[in-house]
Amino acid sequence: MGQVVMFAGSRVGTGKTTTTMMTALAANRLFEQRVLLIDATSTLELTQTVNQVFNYESSANLLTGLAVQNLAKVVTPLREQLDFIPGVDKLEDYFDMAMEAEATAKTARTLDLVPQLMADLRHQYDYIFIDTDADFATVMDNCLASTDYVVIMQPVGHGGFDATDKLFYYLKQLKEEQPTVRATIIGHLAVDLASAEPFYQVEPASSFDVVDAFRVVITRNAWLAESQPFAPNATHATAARQMAGAMYAEVFNELQARVTLQKQLGKFANANGITERGQGVHLFS
Repeated sequence: MGQVVMFAGSRVGTGKTTTTMMTALAANRLFEQRVLLIDATSTLELTQTVNQVFNYESSANLLTGLAVQNLAKVVTPLREQLDFIPGVDKLEDYFDMAMEAEATAKTARTLDLVPQLMADLRHQYDYIFIDTDADFATVMDNCLASTDYVVIMQPVGHGGFDATDKLFYYLKQLKEEQPTVRATIIGHLAVDLASAEPFYQVEPASSFDVVDAFRVVITRNAWLAESQPFAPNATHATAARQMAGAMYAEVFNELQARVTLQKQLGKFANANGITERGQGVHLFS
């Protein structure tokens, strides 16, 4: 049974989309996991990025899958054991119209539109990664209601902690209103995009005062500093690209360990990484 994961936050520009895609690539290529990526954003950055990397063509999207009540019909294969459901910018409008048509409250819709359809996909994948906006809207409600584990993207600084608190209490309130929502925050992934240092040279995440922080700190290295790092003609150095691969391989390795321990013990803990700090890995070939 596949695990549904969101890298979430209530603040834009924290690297949610990049982390979602890179972690999915690491899970698929390095850990040989069956992975599904879903773009549930209004900006469609993930859809555009996937198009750049894989040059895929698909007229189907998430909205089409919702309309026919079958997400499997809109899955686009990208490579072996890696699939994708493209997004569409009118998604929130669809949710709003569906609520209005049935005269239901916002929270009541969390159990009607996406969760059951997501459940039908779980047996086909090891991990399903959903990319979402930072807005607390009906789409976010449905994604949270469909998710097993949430990793909060934690920017450094007071603003980042305020944004994290906002998401934490929003999810808590949603679970109180809808007891069937089971999403669990499985940790904080520290983000310091002002730092140009490689991830393995940054201070330990514990220095940010987040007890359950991942060991890795997402930094703005040379690869991520490119305006379009995923583009095939990007000018970034191969070593920098490999460094980014190593960073997100560490993220997935720890995520997998946390999910395993959460299921076994009801709590998560850090595990030793499979990659040495700074070791280059290839995710795109």
